Amino acid sequence: MIVIICDATRQIGYGHLKRCLVLAGLYRKLGLLVTFLMREATPVVRMLLKDRDMEFAVISDHGQCRPYLVEKKDRIKLVIIDHYEIGADIEQEIFAIFPVVVMDDLCRSHWCHLLVDQTPNCKAHTYEKKMFNPSARILSGSNFILIDPVYDKIKSNGDKTNILISFGATDPEQVALKVLDILEPFMATKGLVFHLPLSSMSPCVEELEKRRDSFRLDIRLYRDLPDLCPLYEICGIAIGAPGTSLLERIYCGLINIVIVVAPNQRQVGENISRQGAALCLGEISSLDPLLLTRTLTQMIEVPAVGKNLQKQAIGLVDGNGPARVIKETIDLISPVSLRLVNENDLELLYKWQHEKGARRYFRKPDLPTKKEHRLWFDRMLSCDYVTIHIIEWCNGAIGYIRLNCNGSKNEVSVLIAQKFQGLGFAKKALEKIIQTQKQCYTAVVHPENKASIGLFSSLGFQSAGKGEYVYDAAP
Repeated sequence: MIVIICDATRQIGYGHLKRCLVLAGLYRKLGLLVTFLMREATPVVRMLLKDRDMEFAVISDHGQCRPYLVEKKDRIKLVIIDHYEIGADIEQEIFAIFPVVVMDDLCRSHWCHLLVDQTPNCKAHTYEKKMFNPSARILSGSNFILIDPVYDKIKSNGDKTNILISFGATDPEQVALKVLDILEPFMATKGLVFHLPLSSMSPCVEELEKRRDSFRLDIRLYRDLPDLCPLYEICGIAIGAPGTSLLERIYCGLINIVIVVAPNQRQVGENISRQGAALCLGEISSLDPLLLTRTLTQMIEVPAVGKNLQKQAIGLVDGNGPARVIKETIDLISPVSLRLVNENDLELLYKWQHEKGARRYFRKPDLPTKKEHRLWFDRMLSCDYVTIHIIEWCNGAIGYIRLNCNGSKNEVSVLIAQKFQGLGFAKKALEKIIQTQKQCYTAVVHPENKASIGLFSSLGFQSAGKGEYVYDAAP
């Protein structure tokens, strides 16, 4: 079990929950149970968690975190904390029992094994003196932005007549309405459509319903959307806060006007604006109405402005942040281990061989029949010069390493089950082999197999030409 401590309320919003759900989704794909520990779970939040196959438990206050965790101690592998109201004192209590990952963007002091701050341009040294655990690892900056994979294939169509207004799902300060009030006198006749995704918990919803007939703008309200894919596709421009959704909007190619609503958003807004990936107009409390109106008009009427912002935003969010974070938690959850293959692994290896793309770069890419697989498997088990190690993690088999002894060299081939690929399991397993068996290793890699070339190169294998890579660990 992975336990994630965070809250999603009208006042806090959904930002913390959304980024934690990204990690939770990947852990579920790896076969781990995920439970959210929260002080409140509204019907909307319960539905959101249920739709994503997540468990949840409600506690009265954060002082109950430790008792809950201790009660389930034998099942819990990792605790993730994403909450501004949880300080180092509570973290230390949990740290004494479990591996702890902390999500932060306020540069506070922490007791943890791993800290993640996805703020663009955030530097690790900002936290170095704030870690009570001197061996804590720090993941900072845009490489670790947690973008939901649901947005991987979503791109804006660039229609600037469709404007997304997004100040969080709950928008407790009703900033969206303040922005619409500013824009109404100037934009009512320009044929624009304003799209507002909101939670049913938002006070904006009730107020918007009251004022719908009095607005001269074309406003479309969307309640409790599971994600914003349909809106990111049809909107070309977005006006919103520099929170989690800003990073999604950049990833999906929207042009962004940013207004800071909360103190924790200030650094994100400033950093992204400084990079030229969005235009930050400052804080809502001091927003110049004419500046907002002129900026939106300019984005609609001057194509070069939007194109320049989009150009600067390219690469800021690459979508690989979640996998990078998960990869760094693998050893915290459970060590990777190896065991020799046995007769009970026949069907398992057959299943892996038949996963999509598994044999794409094999010398013989054709899929084996069950009879052919049985003959190969029996031959491998009885062969003196072939050794197959099953790679295990969390007490489950996730792949294998085969060693073919050829004189003084061992030819290596690796296969990782599809859902465990890209998380560093192959490297961890090969490191174990090399460290325990100080021999010479070779690998023959197809030139288009970039992943395997990267794997062997990262372990110190040197190219010997014609697709062969060599690593000599012999004493």
